[in-house]
Amino acid sequence: MQLTLKESVFTLLPEKALYKEDEQLLIIADVHLGKATHFRNEGIYMPAMAHREDYEALRRVFLKFSPRKVYFLGDLFHSKLNGEWRLFAALIKEFPHIAFTLVKGNHDIIDATLFTELNIVIVEEVLEEGAFVYSHMPVDTPADAINIVGHIHPGVVLNGKARQRIKLPCFHLCGNTLLLPAFGKLTGLYIIDCGKDDRVFAVLPSEVLELA
Repeated sequence: MQLTLKESVFTLLPEKALYKEDEQLLIIADVHLGKATHFRNEGIYMPAMAHREDYEALRRVFLKFSPRKVYFLGDLFHSKLNGEWRLFAALIKEFPHIAFTLVKGNHDIIDATLFTELNIVIVEEVLEEGAFVYSHMPVDTPADAINIVGHIHPGVVLNGKARQRIKLPCFHLCGNTLLLPAFGKLTGLYIIDCGKDDRVFAVLPSEVLELA
């Protein structure tokens, strides 16, 4: 599904990412790589192969859209360094033609030189480009600009006529702030409160739909 913001066209992807075609820019928030291994190291049960889904999902979306640039909007690698780093490093090295940038989030606490050694550009809090402000958490943004953010892991609840109830990740446009769904599998959902002027776009397996 396409969404026009400040005369720029963005595609809302069922892969839970955002694509800006005029720049060949792929925007991804909250991957939380390393989280499964982090939990296992802390004694919390996780299936042995749970961590591999996110790496394969990233590879698929890179191959599908062939972006020139990728912006990670924070929480790329979850907290402490662990053995999953080698999987991430190998993935990044598969795509030397992509310019990767990480706008740091609250869980991006490992040594920044590990990222720079992979030629990933690090931005501490906010990346401003024209009418768009990219950040991990929502920030004060001029009314004539759009803040594109992660952190919240937005979700929405849909209720059926026979008491069916399903939670789905979503994109949420509130004023001049666009919340992106969390890309990672082990992230959970925060069910958003929608104002009457908000726009909500539910993420389905093969498409994104705007809700009435």
